[in-house]
Amino acid sequence: MSSITKYRPRWRRKSPVAALCFSLLVAAIGVSCESGPRHAAPAPVGDPPPALGPGGAQTSEEQAALIEWLAYHASREQMKSGIPASVTIAQAILETGWLRANTPTRRRMLYRAKNLFGIKGAGPAGHVEIETHEYVGGRSVRITAKFRAYDTYRESFEDRTRLLMTSHYYSGALKYRDNPRLYIREVAKKYATDPAYAEKVWSIVKRYDLTRFDSPE
Repeated sequence: MSSITKYRPRWRRKSPVAALCFSLLVAAIGVSCESGPRHAAPAPVGDPPPALGPGGAQTSEEQAALIEWLAYHASREQMKSGIPASVTIAQAILETGWLRANTPTRRRMLYRAKNLFGIKGAGPAGHVEIETHEYVGGRSVRITAKFRAYDTYRESFEDRTRLLMTSHYYSGALKYRDNPRLYIREVAKKYATDPAYAEKVWSIVKRYDLTRFDSPE
């Protein structure tokens, strides 16, 4: 910087050739400053997710951005566990309603708990009490339940993977990891009380062609 500040161009003796060279030099410096160092863009590590309004991802552009963000994390988890990324993405969309935060309950779940998959219990950041619906005897009833809270959204993905890989409730689904539809059918038997849960997840997978994110075995 010191050599630049001491430089004093001799404007009155500048030749046309020198002027041209100087202009090219200034242009090159300007391009370099504008473009900046050619570093790779940082990976979307997930905190926070794409900026959305209280209604969540509503437009096709917002939905595409959210799917890409979910796919980044879902693919990471598939590399570790073999759990289909398509199912992970679809479950997060279904559980959060495209990241809707238009009620106090949804805001607590999404922002306070950072819980993307509706997993109950205590998490690394404790829990939140949320009113929800469960199916009991074929009827939907309202209950208050404790849901796991996380410090980051990444923890939500990691905790779901850990649950599905280690709980005996889901051991029977592991053999179907190469078949997303059979996998979610098996997982849904214990994961949710809604009898239509598996088909709701699978309809999202099909509608948005989410199997394109699944890694080949």
